[in-house]
Amino acid sequence: MGSELLSGFRMLDLADEKGALCGKIFADMGADVIKIEPPQGCSTRRIPPFVDDLPDAERSLYFIAYQAGKRSVTLNLESPDGRALLEDLVRKSDFLLESFPVGYMESIGLGYERLAELNPRIIHTSITPFGDMGPGRNYKAADIVSWASGGPMFLMGDEGRPPLEMSLPQAGLHAGAEAAVASLLAHYPREIEGKGQRVVIDMQACVVWTLMNEQAMPILHGDYIRRTGVHYTATGTRRKLVYSCKDGYISTVLAGGSGVGAISMKGLVEWMAASGFAADWMIAKDWSTWVPGILMKATEQDYREIADLEDRVQRFFDTMTKREIYAEALKRRILLAPVATAADIADDEQLKARNYFVRVDHDTLGRTLTLPGAFAKFSLTPVGPGRRAPRLGEHNGEVWGGLLGIDSARLGRLRAIGAI
Repeated sequence: MGSELLSGFRMLDLADEKGALCGKIFADMGADVIKIEPPQGCSTRRIPPFVDDLPDAERSLYFIAYQAGKRSVTLNLESPDGRALLEDLVRKSDFLLESFPVGYMESIGLGYERLAELNPRIIHTSITPFGDMGPGRNYKAADIVSWASGGPMFLMGDEGRPPLEMSLPQAGLHAGAEAAVASLLAHYPREIEGKGQRVVIDMQACVVWTLMNEQAMPILHGDYIRRTGVHYTATGTRRKLVYSCKDGYISTVLAGGSGVGAISMKGLVEWMAASGFAADWMIAKDWSTWVPGILMKATEQDYREIADLEDRVQRFFDTMTKREIYAEALKRRILLAPVATAADIADDEQLKARNYFVRVDHDTLGRTLTLPGAFAKFSLTPVGPGRRAPRLGEHNGEVWGGLLGIDSARLGRLRAIGAI
């Protein structure tokens, strides 16, 4: 499967895990993405887990997922001959993506000004921990640093306990997605004016964007949201968000008020009443007016009702599985969702209906793998990984020999001096 959305465009992908998703998005949309790796391989090849738990440059599931659809060449940027090869590629490319420390590209003579001399249409996208200006421009950042400095980590965990780290590294994925969007935004004026530009992605800023409504709380309400674990406090009173059930967990908001909140609570109470779990006060309650702690200070009765409600909902959910709860909640228009495990996602009916997962032959491993597919559906131009992730330097012949026309003798010399 291939896509024609970006067919005819070429991206040089020199990024590590901070930009892997950006190149993946371009490859899924049909661009020729050349993954330029140091001779020892990109750092993403060493990220676990590994297929069959066997550490190897070709078995990293992270690499297999985020480098699918790309071509791989090896290149030593510390070598003058290696830098000359990159210059030759820049002349034949449309985008260059990298995540080196600020100033590195300039230090080897390949900053944006030089790239623009080689190819005025080139779009040079840099992914940085904190941008390229200000006091933090030279700071380094692991994933945990990005989440801490961006704010979301303050909200992760339980009240009265230290903040928690994000479960899996994701800051680079947010930065990669934003880099793809920003690169295409720069592509639009280039198609009109014929001139490229440099794009700088700030990972900290990308993470700040994930805060959503939390950013506005101090401005609009004069206060900020605190760590509350599995509880929710923006309703004015502390409400439980996550409930256990027979085979896992359910997330729901027990909030009345006008609109969907009242509809959801009415449906939930009617369902509980049919099974004998609803108290009389719950059945009689006008849920459209139940907003304790928002319009006025919550009373002792409000807190008693919340405690009784949460206890009864918990006992009710404990009698059913996630699938049973979700199926009935859809019928009754209840604001509720099962907390999905990886196995649940792999077996998700909605994803199956959209043919989300795709099968890709992986001859390096001698098997066919199931990979995440298209992030969007286009009626005329399919999107998704067209081929497996490349072996290290698998396309050296195609790119150095075919695209740049370097003969085998010169390739041998370049390999001997460590340029590729």
